[in-house]
Amino acid sequence: MSKRKAPPVAVVDRKGLMRALTDWGRARSIEPPQPAREPGAYVPPSRRTKKTFTTWMDKAALDQIKALAAHRKVSQQKLIAEAFNLLFEKHGLPPIAT
Repeated sequence: MSKRKAPPVAVVDRKGLMRALTDWGRARSIEPPQPAREPGAYVPPSRRTKKTFTTWMDKAALDQIKALAAHRKVSQQKLIAEAFNLLFEKHGLPPIAT
């Protein structure tokens, strides 16, 4: 039984190959660019002076505020503003949340 010699291995430009693979992966992993907001984009009057505020809460607390809002027939935002105002008053600050 004779052993065949393996064909010679081609010399590969490792850096070029890595660059090509990296570029290929990046092109598919990034999100498509979002269109820039126009300076005059419409903002509802009720949100012109507002900023977004995000927090993490227990699911039970979120369920409770949803139920309370439904029971009182007011928005969750109004209940949260009420809570902020109570917090401000407790610490000697003016109630300004709306």
